[in-house]
Amino acid sequence: MRSNVFLNFMKVLIPFWNVIIFCYVWVLYYNEYTFTSFWLQGLAVSIVLYALVYYAFGKLYHAFRIHSSRISELMLSQFLAIGMSDLILYLMCYMMHMRFAGLLPGLLAAAVQLTGTLVLLALNKSCFAKYTPVQRTVIIYGAKRAHRDGNIETSVEELERKLRTKHTSLFDIQAVYPDTCKRSELIENLKEFDTVILCHVSQKLRSEILAVCARDGRNVYITPRLEDIILTNYEYRYLIDTPLLVSGTRHGEYRSKRLLDISIALLMLVLFSPLMLLTAVSIKLEDKGPIFYRQRRVTKNGREFDILKFRSMIVDAEKQGYKPAASRDDRITRTGRVIRTIRLDETPQLFNILKGDMSIVGPRPERVEHVRKYTEKLPEFAYRLRVRGGLTGYAQIYGKYNTSAEDKLKMDLMYIEKQSLLLDLQMILLTVKVMFLPESTEGF
Repeated sequence: MRSNVFLNFMKVLIPFWNVIIFCYVWVLYYNEYTFTSFWLQGLAVSIVLYALVYYAFGKLYHAFRIHSSRISELMLSQFLAIGMSDLILYLMCYMMHMRFAGLLPGLLAAAVQLTGTLVLLALNKSCFAKYTPVQRTVIIYGAKRAHRDGNIETSVEELERKLRTKHTSLFDIQAVYPDTCKRSELIENLKEFDTVILCHVSQKLRSEILAVCARDGRNVYITPRLEDIILTNYEYRYLIDTPLLVSGTRHGEYRSKRLLDISIALLMLVLFSPLMLLTAVSIKLEDKGPIFYRQRRVTKNGREFDILKFRSMIVDAEKQGYKPAASRDDRITRTGRVIRTIRLDETPQLFNILKGDMSIVGPRPERVEHVRKYTEKLPEFAYRLRVRGGLTGYAQIYGKYNTSAEDKLKMDLMYIEKQSLLLDLQMILLTVKVMFLPESTEGF
């Protein structure tokens, strides 16, 4: 009990530290500069506004998931949350006085905030490891069910590897069982574990295990089926005394999506135009080849279009046929390596968005031949063609280049079932974070 109180106190301490440092620099410099006639009231409004904005961005970027994230990722999340919050308050300061205040006090405050946050995160991680036992974990997988675009055993091995290397403070993988084991023994063995992870097991076994874990208070993680994701948008209804689920599935995009696409695309073109011009010149000077690369892709309702990118490979890189880019691919040019790292090669797709071929947020438009191949193995793949392909989206943010087609499809369906203006804005802001995470571009 005491350990939980202490850990919760540590989690609160980081936001408290950042708000206190903001208060200090705001009182010393910006508040008097901004609110001259109602100093005290202005200070109270500024503190409350900063705390709310910082908390909102912190939740969005998962800056408070201290126990399940690495310190490097947490620091990036905190950097973005603090940076966004400081920027918004600085712009408020400008609008109140109609001229820019000095940047140096704010930059120094941000540096102090981040330094203190790093120390507190390290201390929190240390306390968590000391006071919180690692969960004894078992993975149960469906040995008879093939992963529809790959081998289920390979999928489970990859999951086990990630848990053993990236989440050792949370999970202690003590056993991995196929669902072909004797069912009574499998259920009996559950009492030896704190956490159960179910990967593609049969519906009947899943129901049995969920019932046992609910009764005994064990944690359960489940890989969802496609039908599970589709059901998330169904609504509860009652006919007399009969409970029903009614389909709430959308048949397209929400009304204001096109307006959002055009507005964001125009804004990004203005902001990125200097870098895009520099990129175009660099590509041309390096090998005199074409600046842009066009590739046939599929978007809403199966319509084909030419997606536009800055060319990052040598001319005729696919002369011998299509080959996925590897992390150390000798076909990638010097300029290409730079623009791929910072995602500048994708910026010409803003023109595809203005044209109506794509949206800012949506399932990634796939190559024509990939759509045919995936649809043969996964008939539900056609479901994602009900909306325009996107520049960013669930699969681009939470997946990787080498994430399986079925898992990408599940992520895309999660977005399609929940799509809204607010969700799109969240995805755009989360993309800013993903651009700084190199593992999201992990090659094939």
